[in-house]
Amino acid sequence: MSAPACLPAWGHTWVDLPVLRLPMPGAELIPCADGCFRTRFAIHTPDDPVELAVHRWFLGHHGAFLVWKFLADSLDRLIREPDSQLVRLAALGYDAYSVMLAYSGSCSREVYEDVIRPMMMAFDPAFSGRWARDYEPLPALLRRARTALGPVAAEPLSVASKANLMAHMEVGRRLVPDGPSLLREAGRVREETTDAERARFDEFFLVSRENVCVSRYHAHRAAVLSAIGHDLAKHPLSPACGETLRTFTTHL
Repeated sequence: MSAPACLPAWGHTWVDLPVLRLPMPGAELIPCADGCFRTRFAIHTPDDPVELAVHRWFLGHHGAFLVWKFLADSLDRLIREPDSQLVRLAALGYDAYSVMLAYSGSCSREVYEDVIRPMMMAFDPAFSGRWARDYEPLPALLRRARTALGPVAAEPLSVASKANLMAHMEVGRRLVPDGPSLLREAGRVREETTDAERARFDEFFLVSRENVCVSRYHAHRAAVLSAIGHDLAKHPLSPACGETLRTFTTHL
């Protein structure tokens, strides 16, 4: 049985993706009920170049949501259990996040300016990545993990996190080389993020916050990563992206 492409009232009719159902940051997945089956998710990659760019923007962000959860869990465990194997696992999470940045931001500057940025602006004039509630705890968790480990043991994690920051900056330089962010244009850069804004970020990217059982979460995560992997095999960005994603997937 396949899950339909669920497009709720607040969804985007031009994005054919299943809604990503996630618990709130810090909340646990719930046990599967008796008779729970492994849900299948169909994710189809469009052929039209502009549709593909929009598809990658949303699917890549779904991948980022999933990697953020992985990183939060990995860093939290690393703080409590400093271990070299866990360091490498968390570093791999940052490498996977760098892949999601490259994938979601792989469109041309023209498509971003003419299609994707106007989509976000129409949804909310101040739309911002700062509203991503799953990313918010990561900087503090990273600092605590590096402190618990010490500089030598934390080096793989430090290298990967710095490379991730550079990957984020590179996407910004390529897609918005001169102009300010929507948040700055709206004059709200100094304001604290509100729960309403966090909810708006979820809403735009087709994310629903609810209790999610283990099997459903794992099935959707596998579908998202598989779809991105197949797309990268067909339309490569770089050999490193595909290899990193494959390595990350095998360690889940």
